[in-house]
Amino acid sequence: MQSSVNFSPAADFYDKTRGGEARGRRIAPAITERIAKNELVLDAGMGTGVVALALTELGHTVVGIDLSHSMLRKAVSRIGNAAAAASLTALPFQSATFSQIYSVWVTHVVGDLRKGLSEVHRVLKPGGRYVVIPGMILFDDHEVSRIMEEIQSRTAEADDRAERLVPLAESVGFKAVEVGELEAATHEHSPEQIASGLEQRMLYHLWAVDDSVFDEKVAPLVRELRALPDPEAQVTRRTRRQVIVLERQP
Repeated sequence: MQSSVNFSPAADFYDKTRGGEARGRRIAPAITERIAKNELVLDAGMGTGVVALALTELGHTVVGIDLSHSMLRKAVSRIGNAAAAASLTALPFQSATFSQIYSVWVTHVVGDLRKGLSEVHRVLKPGGRYVVIPGMILFDDHEVSRIMEEIQSRTAEADDRAERLVPLAESVGFKAVEVGELEAATHEHSPEQIASGLEQRMLYHLWAVDDSVFDEKVAPLVRELRALPDPEAQVTRRTRRQVIVLERQP
């Protein structure tokens, strides 16, 4: 069984390369419209706390957990001492503690996703909701996107899109009450910027890839990016994320 990914190596550049507080404020409305403001909510895998911060700005009371102490230090600087170091697969709460939990870009890096879902089910009250925004990306048909999708399929260790996540969730006692998509996000980067980021292992699923695997699976696609017409020119792409709402059955 693979281990969950600890994002401590990315703590110093994570917000800069993943959208920071602006990303949190863009995602938070999708969470807030699916949870109640008068109930405590757990951010399961809060990272640097950008989504939690945005939700507190919208009137929610948020506590959170994350594997990475380095990421949590940044979260605490944003929302205060409402965070604990813990794994989704071993939540430090009594059963039936929460009525609502969410995870944003988390479930694709959980080593034992079924166990993680089982733990969320355990700490939810009957009828409670778990809102998931998977980490795996849905790409548009731009040529750069085609290459990025191929890199994702070659190197990402776990697919957390609904087709895989929902059956796992149902097997531990959840019912899927919604599977949808968020509004598409727009990205502007040049192929050269993306190629350089790949070589620097900026994507989490490249951190543990050894050089021989990188050379075999990723380097050819880096070369494809640089071989595109005018690789220094900015290109605009759109990516989408699913949103899944799971309900704990009594």
